[in-house]
Amino acid sequence: MKKKMFSIFILAAFLVSFVPGVMSESKVALVANSIDIEMNPGLIATLKENGLTTDYFGAKDKGYDAYDYVIILGGPDSSEHTGGISKKILKDADKENLRNRKYKILYETDDFFKQGQKVFVLAGTDREYTKAAVDTYTAQIISKIKNQSSKPEASATSSIGKNLTARELKQMLESGEDIYFIDIRNPGDYGRGHFPGAVNIPFNKLSVKLGQIPTDKKVVVYCDAGNIAASGASYLRSKGYSNVYALIDPYSILG
Repeated sequence: MKKKMFSIFILAAFLVSFVPGVMSESKVALVANSIDIEMNPGLIATLKENGLTTDYFGAKDKGYDAYDYVIILGGPDSSEHTGGISKKILKDADKENLRNRKYKILYETDDFFKQGQKVFVLAGTDREYTKAAVDTYTAQIISKIKNQSSKPEASATSSIGKNLTARELKQMLESGEDIYFIDIRNPGDYGRGHFPGAVNIPFNKLSVKLGQIPTDKKVVVYCDAGNIAASGASYLRSKGYSNVYALIDPYSILG
């Protein structure tokens, strides 16, 4: 009897480990109302494709406040539970902008529900603008989470010269090296201007585009400011691409 009870206890503990909020360390809680999650059906898949274990929290779900990373969809006047949460997190100026003009925002804060936590709010003036915020800023959130959770790796890669300044890249180009450029920004930014010959592979599409990235030449990843490029290059190196560099300066410096 004791042996049977012990087995039941082990099984119960195993099942409980999959309940959202129980094993929450280094995982992402996505908090959204039913409308916003329907309007962004690919968001959870995108987070998971980039290595982030993600649990969704609807109006009746509890426990998201225990996670290391929390993403809130919707502004202060959103329906269901997200409006009240955003109202507590966002600054008055952001709430004013969301209510009075066409506006989208990525807001980030630390230690809101607990110490050592990062909370992100993706919000817009209306549902379409919230969707635009998701499309525009999701890659930045992924980059921030992955950079924070892999700081030792980032330090190691920089120590072997895998980050490039604009000046170093110019020298590389002047030497005549064959380089495969990846513009890791979203298609809208790429369409407004990009480095000649660069291929547009947004950060959230890297995992499904690995087959088109060459292994026999140097690969340089760039974005507007360098932070997403560094995260993208780090991801490629984790997949076996050893000759990958991140441009840490804005690509526009190259002229």
